[in-house]
Amino acid sequence: MTAAFNHIECERVVADLLGMLSPAEKAGQLVMRPVPPVEDREATESFLADLRAGRIGTVTGVGDAQEAENLQRLAQTETRLGIPLLIPAETGSGVETIFPSALAVAASWDADAVEAAGAVLAQELDARGANWALTPPLPPSGIGGLEGPQADTAHTHLGAQLAAAHIRGLQGRSSLRSPGVLANLAFGASARGQAISAESKAVAALELAHTAIGEGAVGSLACDAITREMQPAFETAFGLLKGPGGFDGVFLCEWKALAAELAGDELAQADEREIDPDTLVEALQTGRIDRHRVDDMAARVLRAKYRLGLLSSAIVGSVRPQRHTMPTPIHNRESALDLARRSPVLLRNEPALLPLGIDSGDVLVVGPTAADRHAPLDGRAGVAASLLDGLEQLGVPHRYVPGLALRDADQPVDALIGADSMAIGMACEAAKRAGTIVLAIGGNAQGELGDAENALLGGLASVTERLILVGMGAAPLDPRLSGRTQGTVLHAGRLGTMSGHAIAELLTGEASPCGKLPLTLARPDGAPGLPFGHGLTYGDFALTDLRIEVGRQRIYASALLRNAGEVAGLETVQLYVGGRGAADEDPEPLRLADFQRVRLHAGGSEHLTFELGRKEIGHFAANGSFRIEEGDLTIAMGLSSARLMTETVAISDELARSLAGADRRLGNLPIRPVVRRRA
Repeated sequence: MTAAFNHIECERVVADLLGMLSPAEKAGQLVMRPVPPVEDREATESFLADLRAGRIGTVTGVGDAQEAENLQRLAQTETRLGIPLLIPAETGSGVETIFPSALAVAASWDADAVEAAGAVLAQELDARGANWALTPPLPPSGIGGLEGPQADTAHTHLGAQLAAAHIRGLQGRSSLRSPGVLANLAFGASARGQAISAESKAVAALELAHTAIGEGAVGSLACDAITREMQPAFETAFGLLKGPGGFDGVFLCEWKALAAELAGDELAQADEREIDPDTLVEALQTGRIDRHRVDDMAARVLRAKYRLGLLSSAIVGSVRPQRHTMPTPIHNRESALDLARRSPVLLRNEPALLPLGIDSGDVLVVGPTAADRHAPLDGRAGVAASLLDGLEQLGVPHRYVPGLALRDADQPVDALIGADSMAIGMACEAAKRAGTIVLAIGGNAQGELGDAENALLGGLASVTERLILVGMGAAPLDPRLSGRTQGTVLHAGRLGTMSGHAIAELLTGEASPCGKLPLTLARPDGAPGLPFGHGLTYGDFALTDLRIEVGRQRIYASALLRNAGEVAGLETVQLYVGGRGAADEDPEPLRLADFQRVRLHAGGSEHLTFELGRKEIGHFAANGSFRIEEGDLTIAMGLSSARLMTETVAISDELARSLAGADRRLGNLPIRPVVRRRA
């Protein structure tokens, strides 16, 4: 998207166009149609006729830049008003360059690297002629891809910050050289199997939306997997956001609702692609659908097109969309490598077998995952660098044995098969003669090992204590054998195209681990394991001297961070807040409010200060209001959610009302601030 634009001029152009559009053309701006197959001549002729008539505003399934350019030329030269098209494309974790999976990205805690990755995605989409990035839906926690009992809504701040950074990169707000595309933030219904209420999920989604709009200026919002039971809670929470002064971009949730009403079932799970222009025009003529509602929805589409620069080309008569200079594939792979270096989490390193060095002796790599060039892509097509590729690129001497029998391409490594016992025996014999063993395993989506990998791990652990476990599956692994955890565990995850190079650099000390867990790891017995925010480095960091100062409109929390280790490292200092709660309520749990990433050389130190204002101290309620509570507030700072220094401060009525603010806005968005008294 255009990095900067004249808001007044945008609204003038949108209003002028809206006044010139016929009801059928307004309906057309809300219609998504796929490009029909080339061999279907009748469908193609119908599609082109509707396009020329202004009955289509968005075209999906466009194959390449030439096809996109032809469609844009047709829309600009052969329709009555020459309004260009939105051309969406699914991005997943990448287009040409595959970046780490959403859960791996969350473990990076690195907004700058995420923003750079978003810029690469925008450039690669632009090269294909697409201008609207449809990314997979985020759960309310904001941690993409996270399902099951580990998901929660207590630390939405992390997901919100990374989502906003991704959106800024996609929309080109950080660089005038970036083409920018329309970014979409989609909400999904995750956290299955948990006792999390629909209201809590809606509140967490509202915080995500506020951050994405206020700090990322996201172009569109969608509710891709909101269940019928969750709809009322989401409608209530998002009510003010959809009103005057709120979000002015494309609201695909409204498209779904309109499609359902046109189908005659307002509670149906309709698709935004199912709006039929003829049915909509008829509903407008009969008064079944309010014309002001359709005007507002069409204006949002026109506004998005203006911000993409599409309407300016329509006004001046240019038919050729602006093409931007593309960075080389080498540049894009470097961006992918940078994010892949920052995403792995060093879960354990006692004894300190990492990084590998002279004392490591002969290195033996075990596990079929180490040679796999497809698993790091998390289901995407293509070829990634394997761990073996990365070690060979760095010139690290090593031997490799698979440790398990070969499987067919579609056969998962879970259940033991007949030939596994021989392969495990060979790996154990090789391990007896090696100095250090690097075992690369995957596990399943729940972070559990199958029988085959568990048997391989048990066999190796029985013959050597110098065992480094590298988890390359989607979910973090922290396995236990006979009730004991492994001493050295690096969770890498699905790291995309440059996976093997990033892991090899971390294993050898070319790079230092700096990732942090974006979730709490549960033990097999259900008890908490490693905490949210946990992650080791090759440095030795300590945080001391927490001090709290209360001002008129701010609270300041400061502390001293030291690196007493022998190597430089990057540490993430985390700030949490929580309240005592009213007499009839449970205490508010500590929630992540802010974090800072700090790089220190060996022996270095730095004083850090956090400012706590309305955004950090307050929180959203189920009715969409923003609650500022007077009473005791717990402020905690540390290197994980379990390694914290805490202080309690009293929020006076005067400070609470000052924080609520007279302008009734949070960032650039309206809120209903409520001052609430704790017991």
